[in-house]
Amino acid sequence: MTQPPGQPHQWWQPQPPGSGGPPHPGPQGHSQAPGPPYSPGYGGTFSSEYGGFGAFDNSSPAKRGKSRKPWVIGAAALVVLSGAGGVTAWLTGAFTGEVLDQAALHEGVASVLTDSYGEHDVANVRCPADQQITTGHTFDCTVDVAGSPRTVSIRILNDEPQYEVGAPR
Repeated sequence: MTQPPGQPHQWWQPQPPGSGGPPHPGPQGHSQAPGPPYSPGYGGTFSSEYGGFGAFDNSSPAKRGKSRKPWVIGAAALVVLSGAGGVTAWLTGAFTGEVLDQAALHEGVASVLTDSYGEHDVANVRCPADQQITTGHTFDCTVDVAGSPRTVSIRILNDEPQYEVGAPR
């Protein structure tokens, strides 16, 4: 496409020879007008005189700050999942430590009262649930001896667990 005389040269139009500026030698030694090189084919040419990729965009991805939204969403999800996991562990007893087995404790208390204290009519041994196996820990159990309710003290001796049963009172 030719340009009428006196009109400014547009970047997409090849300059006619001798229209200003020093001629540039072409690939076969021919002189070529200044401006973007002529390239037969599709898509045009790339010239660094225009600044390259993103030269006119002040908010190009390289200059613009990255979004924090994925980090905020990820952190919130981590907090929610950690909290849910902690609550689940607490509800299932993961933080309670070892506790005495109720059935074995009731049987052991009745056996000690019969064998060591000579009480032959021992029934309905009731001890508080979830007693920690901690050396020195004490608690009371109730028991029916000869038909009357009595209280016995239990003291944990070690982490085996071995315990001491006090006399009925």
